[in-house]
Amino acid sequence: MNVPDDTHTSTVCPGCRAVLPRSGWPGTTKYNATPECAEVAGELLGFEVENAARLGYLHQLRIDAYGAQHVHPDAPPIGPVFALNGLYMFLERGSGNLAVRTAHGIMANSYDDWPRLVPPARAGELTAYDVLTAGGVDEVESTLLRWAREVWDSWPDTERETVRDLTAELVPERYFGHP
Repeated sequence: MNVPDDTHTSTVCPGCRAVLPRSGWPGTTKYNATPECAEVAGELLGFEVENAARLGYLHQLRIDAYGAQHVHPDAPPIGPVFALNGLYMFLERGSGNLAVRTAHGIMANSYDDWPRLVPPARAGELTAYDVLTAGGVDEVESTLLRWAREVWDSWPDTERETVRDLTAELVPERYFGHP
């Protein structure tokens, strides 16, 4: 990862700590991220779309890894829960995009007392920028999988257990790929 330069032409993302050149991207973000990091997330989406045949199965995982790594302190509690639910369902239960999105819908319609999860000081070392710049499709795929795993593993055991318990309570077994 780069280090900030002393000419103030770079930014440090508060969520993932990626050091990125200032871009002037006008977007705002609901995440704890600089506009530049949000722009990188958009570019990663574009790469995914261009390579949908290979990377489409990782669409929801990419969204959830970014969300779990960039938790805004004032975010509604449902956001981090859903991000971690997606990581859990993919990484530990073998669920795909549709099953995770369906689980999110089921959970949203059957529960409303979401716990406020406390994110780790740093949610993994890899970032969306590392995924985007990993190389070709094979490298992006493997780096995205490592990134998602790092983000999930970096969350405190108590928070991951809360998400596992909520998922088991609210989501029918048929949405899990494997135990």
